[in-house]
Amino acid sequence: MNLNELRDEAYSIAKANGWHEEEHSDEHLLMLVITEIAEAVQADRKNLHADIAKFKERQGNSLPLSEETRIRRFKEDFEAYIKNSVEDELGDVIIRCLDLCCVKELDAYTVNVEFPSGMDGFTDRMYFVCRQLTDRILTADSVTLEFVLSQTMSYIVEHCRRKDIDLYFFIRTKMNYNRLRGYHHGGKRY
Repeated sequence: MNLNELRDEAYSIAKANGWHEEEHSDEHLLMLVITEIAEAVQADRKNLHADIAKFKERQGNSLPLSEETRIRRFKEDFEAYIKNSVEDELGDVIIRCLDLCCVKELDAYTVNVEFPSGMDGFTDRMYFVCRQLTDRILTADSVTLEFVLSQTMSYIVEHCRRKDIDLYFFIRTKMNYNRLRGYHHGGKRY
């Protein structure tokens, strides 16, 4: 997975959808990463997990389809089998981090990390990731934004590795979905 290529693509999609018309502080942008983590926790609380097999089965249908039908079916299947699941939201965390890397002209990379001993619960792990994000604010830039984003992505990758989640699939699929969503989708202000 080439993170810098994904970074540029994530930014390009976000820009096309109107998300970079205003400048925002680092704290604002980091809070948007945290909201994606919170959405993953909410999905976990509701036990919402992607049905990747059903999604792939429906997408793998070999019937010839018009481009319009193919796009409509992709959106419908994504919304039925992937959207708002834990896996989808974890993909969103990475996409937000990648987009922020591009906005700030930073390299996107991951490193090998381990969660602290005894931190096996999903909510505990996501709290730990949020702490990594907010520690930058608390330490007044003694920790670089590039490092914080790298750590955040690394911990999400590590969680997905432990849970056998094909994170790259969810990132790619969500980016394809985001391409189809349009300007300020969902009526959000930022």
